[in-house]
Amino acid sequence: MTSFFPRTLLVFFSLAPLIALTAGDETPRRTIEQKGIRVTFDAARVAVPDARGEPFQEADAVHFRFTLTDPAGKVPIRGATARAWLSLRREGEIPAANAPNVKAARFITGGIFGQADLDLNSFYVLALNSDATISVVDPLFGFGNTKLLALIPLPANGYDWVMTEDQAKLFVSIPEKKQIAVIDTSRWEVSHLIEAGLRPARLALQPDGQYLWAAGEGESSASAAAFRVDTFASVATLPIGRGQHAVTVTRNSAFVFVTNGDDDSISIIDTRALAKAKEIKIGRGPVAAAYSELAEALYVCANDAGEIAVLDAKTLALTKTIKTKPGLADIAAAPGGRHLLAVNRKTDTVEVIDASSAEIIQTGTVGKAPFQISFSAELAYINHLGSSEIFMLPLAQFGRRGQPLSVVTFPAGQHPLGETWQGSPAARVVPLPGEGAVLVADTRDRAIYFYKEGMAAPMGTFSNYKREPMAVQVVDRSLRERGTPGVYETVAKLGKPGVYDVIFFLDSPKIVDGFELAVAPNAKLEAERNAPKVVITPLAPTVPAKGAAATFRFRVTDNKNAAPVTGLRDLLIVIMAPGNWHERQVAKEEGDGIYSVTVTPPQAGIYYAHPQCLSLNVQFGSPHYPVLRITPVNSVSAAANQKE
Repeated sequence: MTSFFPRTLLVFFSLAPLIALTAGDETPRRTIEQKGIRVTFDAARVAVPDARGEPFQEADAVHFRFTLTDPAGKVPIRGATARAWLSLRREGEIPAANAPNVKAARFITGGIFGQADLDLNSFYVLALNSDATISVVDPLFGFGNTKLLALIPLPANGYDWVMTEDQAKLFVSIPEKKQIAVIDTSRWEVSHLIEAGLRPARLALQPDGQYLWAAGEGESSASAAAFRVDTFASVATLPIGRGQHAVTVTRNSAFVFVTNGDDDSISIIDTRALAKAKEIKIGRGPVAAAYSELAEALYVCANDAGEIAVLDAKTLALTKTIKTKPGLADIAAAPGGRHLLAVNRKTDTVEVIDASSAEIIQTGTVGKAPFQISFSAELAYINHLGSSEIFMLPLAQFGRRGQPLSVVTFPAGQHPLGETWQGSPAARVVPLPGEGAVLVADTRDRAIYFYKEGMAAPMGTFSNYKREPMAVQVVDRSLRERGTPGVYETVAKLGKPGVYDVIFFLDSPKIVDGFELAVAPNAKLEAERNAPKVVITPLAPTVPAKGAAATFRFRVTDNKNAAPVTGLRDLLIVIMAPGNWHERQVAKEEGDGIYSVTVTPPQAGIYYAHPQCLSLNVQFGSPHYPVLRITPVNSVSAAANQKE
């Protein structure tokens, strides 16, 4: 047999015993040993109680895990390049096409015919939209297209969002409802709504994963609140200053710093005591703050004063004030914390601060009204209120005191990214994991651009399905070590029912392996697929004189939100009476979701109107659709009944 991979180890099993769909079975598990490496595969549902031994079902969120060790199972294999895919077996496939090496070769090569049914090496793009939704898309075919995985509705517009380190939970502040939405990223749904007790605006997570902090805005008595990340329970509500806030947490999770825009101060919260430790007055108009882990210091931009205050994160004392010019808009620490960047919206400049000396050592000119800073591993990205171009600065040039800053640009759509900056302070430019690339959310263009570093322009655009993205996030679902050494894992949602091959590929030493995974139908999803997308309600028909025409009207509304359904071209109505008489017509749209047909009943009697609309899965004769009955006789009134 010739393998696609030179010197690749191909391992085949009799896999039927691996996963049986009977109650009482253990979690699916299989172990192989080859070339001095033990590979153990197992899979389990995510957070489903009392599901042990039950079959996997369509749409289950599943935790996939490959454990790599030495043959004795004691020494973990770290830093490996592991990949995996799920491929659905289909009727009529040539048996050789199911071989692990054949499928792995196809999936690695990619292309339109090389897509797995479920890729465990991918990332997903989340957009915080201006219509109170979060769209979740799966980039396809080299960033030329996307697949909408989910559209998550929120109670009202989201403002800020933060994600846990394991990317299992996404918290979204909803000021209008005084709530924080908790998004379960394994199921792409709102799993919980936290009643915040304030208008939550800015959010921050402690690095130790214990508490979520929210700063309230727009109230006479401002406060900050803490919630447990695991149970979402409120643990503290503390007074802070007034105005807009920025929230920053120290790397050791000991202190939370909250800037108070109207009170020209910083509130310092002790996370262990869950109490306000101190409040410090600083320059006028604090707007942004950044923490340098290397210097163990907080840097706060005061917009009106044109100053950057430096606070020691250990002593909680103000140690220095860096003089610059009014107009400061944002500050951020570069990877490693040695340097910080501050942008000035009035002077159109960026300043580099050396954290070791707390001094401005370099200054450069950028685009019109810079307002936000993001970083990849190699570059700093700056976007603007008055320009559609993104300015990039190589991180390697920082630290050369007095030397000019080299700046390059690329266009990011047709409109300045900052046109809608007040809608959300969350990042509009975010890096892609391991790609040397970033995503750019352009609200007015209703698009998300993909930019590969080193190129002159974006390489492609992700569709956001006609929605305006206020901010963008990336959920990395690639198979990698996420805490336990030698354990390569990810979470994914299962596709349609059937038998899947789980294809595992290890780069060095090269191992291609196959495991079988059976997925049972989900009765609830089957019912939803077969359920109507709309509600068709009969309206009172006109009651004709004998021999005159009668009009049958129906209101068509969306089954989810009761909105009128317009534009139907295949709503067919069949009017029938006892005996053989019937008439079939395409309904005429009258507006506001109302459709009608007009017939002339040939005689007195009861007439039934049955709708059919194949585009909406409405079939004749279904008991879940309305039946309209009338008695077309002068002395008898019409009656309309809906049969459930």
